[in-house]
Amino acid sequence: MKRVLTVFVVTILFSLLPFNIIASAAEDESGTRFQYISSCSSTLTTSGTSATGISKVTGYNGETTKIVITQTLQRKNSYGNWVSVQSYSGTYYYFKATLSKTYSSLSSGTYRLKSVFTVYAGSNSETVTKYSSEKTI
Repeated sequence: MKRVLTVFVVTILFSLLPFNIIASAAEDESGTRFQYISSCSSTLTTSGTSATGISKVTGYNGETTKIVITQTLQRKNSYGNWVSVQSYSGTYYYFKATLSKTYSSLSSGTYRLKSVFTVYAGSNSETVTKYSSEKTI
């Protein structure tokens, strides 16, 4: 009887496991779930005619094998379209990474930071694009 009860409890616990894994997956503002990305953010701060872009991403420890971040500073033109000003990339071999760049001598206008994160888990990968809020210089 004790063995049957143990098997029953173990079966119940294993049946709940997939739901816990699914519930812990990261989600963006639209409700899209990410498979290999736990969290990511794109932040732009300004001071005078300079701006600092910070792109952060976290994968999963023991699963993430590589992270590639491409950060692009964009400026809104007179037609309301976003135009790339400068881009930087970084490759990291850890489960989390931060790319921080300062852009100097910017002309007045409205800027945002575009951050593209590609997180690898072995031969599988996932790419997510995030935009910062707009900042005016």
